[in-house]
Amino acid sequence: MAYSLRRGAKQELIVADRFVSHNDGWRFAPDWVQIPSSVEQLSEMQDVDFLLNNVRLTGTLDRWFWGEKNNEPMSVASVKEWIKDGTEVRRDHGMWWESWIPTKVNLFVWRAEMDRIPTKDALIRRNISIQDGSCPMCDYVDETVMHLFTGCVFAHGVWLAVGRWCRAKPIVVFDFTDLLGIHDQFKDKWSQRIIRGIVYTSCWVIWKFRNAKVFNNAAPSVVDAVAWIKSWSFLWLKNRSKFARIEWKDWSCNPLYMM
Repeated sequence: MAYSLRRGAKQELIVADRFVSHNDGWRFAPDWVQIPSSVEQLSEMQDVDFLLNNVRLTGTLDRWFWGEKNNEPMSVASVKEWIKDGTEVRRDHGMWWESWIPTKVNLFVWRAEMDRIPTKDALIRRNISIQDGSCPMCDYVDETVMHLFTGCVFAHGVWLAVGRWCRAKPIVVFDFTDLLGIHDQFKDKWSQRIIRGIVYTSCWVIWKFRNAKVFNNAAPSVVDAVAWIKSWSFLWLKNRSKFARIEWKDWSCNPLYMM
């Protein structure tokens, strides 16, 4: 409205052109082509008048201030924190994205924690006909996320070998979320990130071996699974992180040898 009703076609108009000194203060003095007459125009004019008449001009340079008390310096970081505080949903999940691990593996772990991968138990709960709901790796109990990654004898063998390789404390887990906290026993930031990525890779390999058993009737081997975990995690860390110079002969013995 302000543009369509102001006098002339000059585009370089500034706010100061429409403020005049009045009783030790300032008053908004528009110069309209025509006086606002419609309900919409009058309503907008009242809003503009209210906002501008509450402005106090000083001789100092303009600066951005904001916050609850309007005295905090304006910055992109502070705006971001404000948005997060107001909209962020508190998460109950323990999975954190690991950048040196491929997206597909991160997504798989994220879905596994939420019980959103197609285990036999999940398929049965979705009314999909499954002749046998038992774990294909051990045939002992129903295949759930918790059992496949923590209770199965195959998974137990994998975690035992991975723990020894990583020089970690014995890995004792009872739920999938326990796996996502294994890295906490390490103090260094990058040590934690490497161990977290190895855990994600291990979950991915267990799932791949599970699928090979289900669809190809391949015999699962803990030794082969650990070999794949070492190989994939080595290639991913070497090509997707700052550790481009790591050596396989050292990595295969201790993944934290360079720390």
